[in-house]
Amino acid sequence: MDTTSPESAMLPPAMEGKIEDTVDLNLQYPSVSERYWTKYYFIPKERKKPGSSGEEKGSMNEGTGETEKGMENVMKEDDETEKMDVDSNHTEEKDDRLCLPREGTAEHPKVTYSSLDSSGHVCVMVHTNKLCLVTLSDRHPALAPGQEITQVSYEVGKFNRLDNQVSGKGKRGAQMMGPQSPVCIITCADGSRHLVLAGVHGKLVEVNERLLANPKLLRERPDAEGYLAVILPPIKNGDGPLRRLITAEQYQEMCS
Repeated sequence: MDTTSPESAMLPPAMEGKIEDTVDLNLQYPSVSERYWTKYYFIPKERKKPGSSGEEKGSMNEGTGETEKGMENVMKEDDETEKMDVDSNHTEEKDDRLCLPREGTAEHPKVTYSSLDSSGHVCVMVHTNKLCLVTLSDRHPALAPGQEITQVSYEVGKFNRLDNQVSGKGKRGAQMMGPQSPVCIITCADGSRHLVLAGVHGKLVEVNERLLANPKLLRERPDAEGYLAVILPPIKNGDGPLRRLITAEQYQEMCS
């Protein structure tokens, strides 16, 4: 099947081209491009702010049953999955923690880890070729009614996602990402700043540089031209890199 139809024009460069005819399509969606995607969601791990005794907004405690139990088991094994094989040319984020420069530097004045809201839910759109499109869930606070996104920055502490350089089918030289790896920082008109996490293990294939000049794309078309990044999970690990994600049905049930 040829995916060069008008619907596929919204695909990022890493996902353009033909897909094998043997791939199962999701026929519940009307357009060609939608049939090639499956939406999953990532809810960041609990992070307690200094002096806080409660659960962080966006934690899993609101959900019950098999979904919550399964996610607890996944989180316990998270450290093991961080040890997956990494090409020697890759930049590995072993602890997946944001390391911001010290507060008060000329380049990054008064930026601290606790000042960034990382509780926002992330949508990971998994393509039939296993590439993952990272974007915001429609429940992310940056997409709340009346909110305006004024800036998207890919400079996250010691990592600048814009410096990511990949080559070949193996995506050599790519920065390695984990579920808790920071992708970007979103700034809104009300002064709030949101740290967006990757939600999935894999190699960073590309980031959406169009958001630098036009951050409104993230709000207007978050699942198309407004995507944040493309990540390639390790194929040899099967669906393992996606196990921190929940299905759209589970997500709707939890949020209802």
